[in-house]
Amino acid sequence: MTPIIIDKDTGNELWRTAECADHCNITPRTWANYYANGRTPQPVAMLDKRSPLWDAEEVRTWQAHRPGSPVPGAPTCGRRTR
Repeated sequence: MTPIIIDKDTGNELWRTAECADHCNITPRTWANYYANGRTPQPVAMLDKRSPLWDAEEVRTWQAHRPGSPVPGAPTCGRRTR
């Protein structure tokens, strides 16, 4: 079984920190640091007082376009190619 969180109003899949980190191939601690430093999309809801939720599609889009992303075709933000 693979449970997921779906927003009742929009039908959008929502991710916790763990799912966001897994998608971005980083640790949950790294995602939490990105969030604390304003480097992630804004959460769309809170599961409880300490558990922000992000729209999965928004995280996918963010990951595909963020500087330094390992996703093919993403902007390189000044990285040198050899």
